[in-house]
Amino acid sequence: MAQASEYIEFRRAFVWLLCGMLLPSVALVAFGVVAVANERVAVERRLAEDYESRLRSLEREIRGRLDHAADAVARGTTDPLVSAVTVLAPEAPPAGLEEAAKSAETLPIGSHLLASNDAQGVHRAWALVRAVGAVGERTLLAHLDTQALAAQVPLLGEARFPREHADFRLLPPREGGLAALKRIVAEAGNNTSTVVGRVAMGPPLEGFALVAELPGDDPAAALAFRNRSLYVGLLVLLYLGIGVGFGLTIREMRRAYKLSRLKTDFVANISHELRTPLTSVRLFAETLRDGRATTPEEVRECVELLSSESERLSKLVEKLLSWSRLESGQRMLRKETMQVPALLEEIAVAYRAQQLDATYDTVVEPGLPAVDVDREAMAQVVLNLLHNAVKYTGEVKRILLRARRAEKSVAIEVQDNGPGVRFKDRKRIFERFYRGDDLLSRQTEGTGLGLAICKKIVEAHGGRIEVDSKLGEGSTFRIVLPVVE
Repeated sequence: MAQASEYIEFRRAFVWLLCGMLLPSVALVAFGVVAVANERVAVERRLAEDYESRLRSLEREIRGRLDHAADAVARGTTDPLVSAVTVLAPEAPPAGLEEAAKSAETLPIGSHLLASNDAQGVHRAWALVRAVGAVGERTLLAHLDTQALAAQVPLLGEARFPREHADFRLLPPREGGLAALKRIVAEAGNNTSTVVGRVAMGPPLEGFALVAELPGDDPAAALAFRNRSLYVGLLVLLYLGIGVGFGLTIREMRRAYKLSRLKTDFVANISHELRTPLTSVRLFAETLRDGRATTPEEVRECVELLSSESERLSKLVEKLLSWSRLESGQRMLRKETMQVPALLEEIAVAYRAQQLDATYDTVVEPGLPAVDVDREAMAQVVLNLLHNAVKYTGEVKRILLRARRAEKSVAIEVQDNGPGVRFKDRKRIFERFYRGDDLLSRQTEGTGLGLAICKKIVEAHGGRIEVDSKLGEGSTFRIVLPVVE
């Protein structure tokens, strides 16, 4: 039940993490998609706003240029924008200029009025100028050349804005029919610029448009593409960061979950390991206290059993303390140069002193180089492997301790004829608190710390520990140590 509850908590934390990381990122992506979709429009609007004030200023310049041409007519001089001058007949003004002609009659001498009309589908601009002639006051009708005016607009723009990269043009009113089609085809073939601003002209240039053009490719498209690329790049980096953070978080959560399970299993195992000898100690102590052991042999047997159980408790506590010192880094190795046969001989002496119910054979390859080891720590590792071989083999035990050369290292191997280690357990058996989930492991006492301690000690010597195993045939645990140069 405890493991199920921890698993549920892990899944709940995973779901909250998923929601907390993905929902804001999805909202950010949606916002970015909308921003990218509107980027070109926003850039075009910004460029239009930037150039509107310049176009308005240039529009006033053009209006002033038309006024200058009308003033030249009033003075009787010529101007490039004036193509023809006639006397306006008040009783028969041109079509479309009737109201302008009436207004011009009321103007003072030297003043003028700008007007326009459409004749046969052609837009014409006029200046109605009040002047004094040989027969008295009259109104002069000056035809303004819009093509000449359009030719002067770029020059006016350069004079007004000398550092401006844009070109300014005066576009005529849109034609209809075949003429419009020809103009569009001609502009499409020669168009290497982009309109970034447009202002509609007032009288007498109704229908004309003053535009600003930037040469080259569309700047709005280039800027929008650059911003879009920058956003996509940042979005990729964001998701890479989220993915890496998510993966690291999940890994840490899984490690915490596994560690929690291992600690739970460890508490259960250690409780069982402590309960068995403590129960025996209490049983034999009560037997002696109550006087149920009547003969000297029975008393001696109880005392021996008390001694063995207390020794078992002492070994268990020592194993826990040894792991704690290794984890905290408090255990310092005292290395010394030793010959491998001498190390194995000390291990044999310690093994015989423990009076286990099994023996082992020793095979040492001659001429092995020396190794730098902490003799007590390395003896603890090999003895632990020998104890495991004794515990996990059957009634007929064939245990071999072998030392041989392994390329530029020395390998010390403990081989047995036990049931073997399952493939899925071969890496995990060196983890702390881990024990194989099979019947033999459940029936055999242990805390799951022995091989973890062995691995820590061997790695502290600069070596490694590994296992080769075949189910039903046995296992070989191998310690590989560097030799003395």
